Amino acid sequence: MITNLWVLHALLSHWRRHPLQLMTLVLGLLSATALWSGVQALNQQARHSYDQASSQLERLNQPYLVHQQQFWIPQVQYIELRRAGWPVTPMLQEQITLPAGQVITLIGLDPVTLQQSTQQQNTFTSTFSLSQFLSPPWEVWLSPASAEQLQPLWDNPPIQGFPRNPEGELPQLRINNTLADNELITDLSLAQHWLQQPEQLSHLLLLDSHFNTPLPESLQAELRRIDPESDQDIARLTDSFHLNLSALSLLAFLVGLMMVYSAVHLALTQRLALKRILYACGVSQVQLLGWLMTELLLLSSLIAIPGLIAGYWIAALLLPDVSASLAGLYGADIPPQLQLPGGWWHSGLLMAVGGTLFTALVPLIKLLKQQPAVQHSNPGIPVILNITGMLCALAAICLALLGDSLLSGFMLLALIFISAGLLLPGLLNRLLQWGQHYSGSVTQLWFWADARLQIAPLSVALVALLFALSTSIGVGGMVEGFRLTFTGWLEQRLAAEVYLRAEDDEQAEQIHHWLTQRPEVTAILPSGRTDIQLNNQPIELRGIQPHATYSDHWPLLAATPNTWAQLDEQAAVLINEQLARQQGWQIGDWLHLPGSMQSSFYLAGIYSDYGNPKGQILMSLDTLEQNWPDTQRGSFALRVIPKAVDPLLHDLRLSFNLSGTRLLDQQAVKDYSLRLFERTFAATQALNLLVLSVAAVALFSSLLTLSSMRLTQVAPVWACGVSRRHLVGYELLRLLLLALLTALLAIPLGLLISYCLVTLINVRAFGWALPWQYFPLHWILMILAALGSALAAAALPLIQLARYSPTRLLQGFRDDH
Repeated sequence: MITNLWVLHALLSHWRRHPLQLMTLVLGLLSATALWSGVQALNQQARHSYDQASSQLERLNQPYLVHQQQFWIPQVQYIELRRAGWPVTPMLQEQITLPAGQVITLIGLDPVTLQQSTQQQNTFTSTFSLSQFLSPPWEVWLSPASAEQLQPLWDNPPIQGFPRNPEGELPQLRINNTLADNELITDLSLAQHWLQQPEQLSHLLLLDSHFNTPLPESLQAELRRIDPESDQDIARLTDSFHLNLSALSLLAFLVGLMMVYSAVHLALTQRLALKRILYACGVSQVQLLGWLMTELLLLSSLIAIPGLIAGYWIAALLLPDVSASLAGLYGADIPPQLQLPGGWWHSGLLMAVGGTLFTALVPLIKLLKQQPAVQHSNPGIPVILNITGMLCALAAICLALLGDSLLSGFMLLALIFISAGLLLPGLLNRLLQWGQHYSGSVTQLWFWADARLQIAPLSVALVALLFALSTSIGVGGMVEGFRLTFTGWLEQRLAAEVYLRAEDDEQAEQIHHWLTQRPEVTAILPSGRTDIQLNNQPIELRGIQPHATYSDHWPLLAATPNTWAQLDEQAAVLINEQLARQQGWQIGDWLHLPGSMQSSFYLAGIYSDYGNPKGQILMSLDTLEQNWPDTQRGSFALRVIPKAVDPLLHDLRLSFNLSGTRLLDQQAVKDYSLRLFERTFAATQALNLLVLSVAAVALFSSLLTLSSMRLTQVAPVWACGVSRRHLVGYELLRLLLLALLTALLAIPLGLLISYCLVTLINVRAFGWALPWQYFPLHWILMILAALGSALAAAALPLIQLARYSPTRLLQGFRDDH
């Protein structure tokens, strides 16, 4: 009876004798863990930021009141509401810039009235002291990250320009883990002092969301209520973005596990002799299974640790692009440093260990119950794979016809991948069978038959290559189609040469008067905007001054014959595609908009609005101001003689001290939008490249680990007179043929994936559709990539075959059982 220590030693010694198999296992699990955990790190970082953002008082899930004509609310109006029985609390919120350059959000509040709301009890901790918060030197509450950033300034404050209380003292810092970064909370009176806005408020928060009493008559023209945008928060808007990254990372994880499966399957197959020896020594089947599981747990745990470290590095590398994408698309502020909870490490380790055990399930069953799996005749393709693949394809068709959610769209893609992976060996076998049928010589017959023989041992690597190539074709086609569509849309939409936004109405009037004196300005096109709530959805209303600039260039998806004339004369409106899909509106409908003095508006057109997560309604500026007096003006589109654009920009900056964000030329807006576009898909394209690299490594590892098994198959052919040089050529040609056939099959699969992404996923995620386009040049590049991967993967095994001595080849007869 042998000891347990010797059983484990005997099992682990296999990896010492077969280092290439160990390398395959390490590379597969390392890449799978790194790509999966890296993307999860990005998603968790983003969701942590969303959770912090949801704690900001501007995103409280409660209604609030704002002034209709100006930014500030006089404090006397708050007092009047309280005396009328309204459950409101005063708020003052504004961004300030500290002397060191930090931009923070200053929030002044009244803790006495705020804590009357049960929803706001967690704003302060049990250590909160009302007297210290309300009395000199006052307190400032902030997050730990903000405290670490601002503490040096508090310890060594500048002499001037730093926020101090009325007595000239610095307030005390207090840390609260529930607060968002770059946010300071203090007493309302101290905030008014810092902002130099005595007895002024930014908004009034309703403590009871069900309070629906009409405003007092004296304030109905002054204040308006804004309901929460609970269905349009950042986390909801970005779900599709994170789901897309998660889907790609899961695909990369599966491709990596295919390498693990290949290595484990071969290792367990080669241990059949060891199994018989251990049985003879008294090791039971249950004991052997337990020690095999222990071995896999030990190896996967050791490999997962560097995989998690690599995942952290990948996340840190992609974080700037993801942050820029989320900030540009949704206004989500993601901090540049990774802040990962402990659960991330645990989940990554669990995925690595669980994935390894899952891939080893079938090989373990074969080892314990079956005889050697090495076969010397065409093993055929299991019928069960073809039947299962066809059932998955049928389920995908049903889901495409019946599903209407974003999750069902990704499930459809998963079923497409599964069915393609299951059907690939059968398809390759059928194609090679046709080649074998038309063989003209014995050598050709052997070539095709031997190629069919290689499908089974290489099927996992070929499926991985199929997944990588089709994903690259599908996602690459979607991205390239979006780029062309988006670029053309920008060329149409951004027709004016200069865009500017004034700081307030007074400056807007001054700029307008100044522009009328400039002969190089051929048209001044003012615009305005306001927001309304429609069926609990935030809708943006935009008003423009009708002009040929819009009628000649604005891209419309559907319109009446005289859309722009109706917009100018009949108070008709245009809506973006997102709103049309949300509400089911069509050309010719009459729209009833809340808060308007006009009973209804005629829908005259629908326009594309890529990248906008909100619904938008476009109308003439006069119509907007007549129906919504609180319209915010101050934005202008200027038609300028092209050669005079730069001098005009220079003069505007000097005359009105306009910052770079308030004054932009057409090309600057386009460049910014295109840079944002490129960064939006940078993470996706990087993951695509990593998945393709992992697939190439999977093919290389499969060929390397199977090279020794090929000796018994090529030795008889060599003995029949085929030289080693020709054997190497046949081996290379056979592998290139399999890679080529896989790449050709990946093209229709990639087109199907691209079609699903464009017509289903994109519409359900963002609310707008893209034209489906295909790019044959990309197909050629993927075919070349597949052939290049196969050539690189075959290099070392073919060199070994070319260097085999006659004695080594003759050993193939001895090893052939």
